[in-house]
Amino acid sequence: MNLLKGALQTENSDGEQSDLWEPLPDQGWKPCLQPTESPSKPEKSSGYLQVFLDGGLNQQRMGICDAVAVAKSLNATLVIPYLEVNPVWKDSSSFEDIFDVDHFIEALKDDVTIVRDLPYEYSWSTREFYATAIRETRVKTAPVHASANWYKFNVLPILHSYGIAAISPFSHRLAFDHLPADIQCLRCKVNFQALVFVQHIRELGDALVHRLRYSPSLSDAVEPETIQMVNDRKPRKQARKFVVLHLRFDKDMAAHSACDFGGGKIEKLALA
Repeated sequence: MNLLKGALQTENSDGEQSDLWEPLPDQGWKPCLQPTESPSKPEKSSGYLQVFLDGGLNQQRMGICDAVAVAKSLNATLVIPYLEVNPVWKDSSSFEDIFDVDHFIEALKDDVTIVRDLPYEYSWSTREFYATAIRETRVKTAPVHASANWYKFNVLPILHSYGIAAISPFSHRLAFDHLPADIQCLRCKVNFQALVFVQHIRELGDALVHRLRYSPSLSDAVEPETIQMVNDRKPRKQARKFVVLHLRFDKDMAAHSACDFGGGKIEKLALA
């Protein structure tokens, strides 16, 4: 924090930048999105793959990348992932509420077949169906950071037998190491190219960044319904640098900290 405070307060007359704002060295990392000779999609799919993703948005995003990778490894058709209701934030947003589904499917059309919904003959395979009893088409024993071979030995037979497999839970269920290069590259493609927020989320994000960079005065404020128009305004001054600090002061993190924040009984009940 002292480094941050000093960098923000220091103004160098010779125009030199503080070390805080210097770009980080690449440390030998290189992009992995160059086209690779990955295996083409088979003419016939091995079946439909469903995944149910819990956790926060970051965990769900990682799960989506893993789901595409697993579907590719199994030659399966991926159903748009189901996002579980977050138990902390009570957020019921679906994949379609957050990400551009059409772009997602189009960006990955040469790698994996993706469908929005299951065909009628498999319409029984729902979250409610798996919550009521043990089902032969559900895979609930996938280990954390499982290998690609684990899925081939444990999930592929279910696809061959029933035409569908549903994996729940599916957070952090695919290893990062010892995977084929084309699968690793596909993960990157999903994360950096295929997953795009819906338009209104992109507009809101752009507006927030614009306000942070150009610090509009109170007279420049706009109503929430027209916030996206702030990006169309020409900046009146040079763009400023800004820092975004995530304090991790979420409800679940506060509960796990075992700290007393002075809220008395109401606080203890809320964090129980």
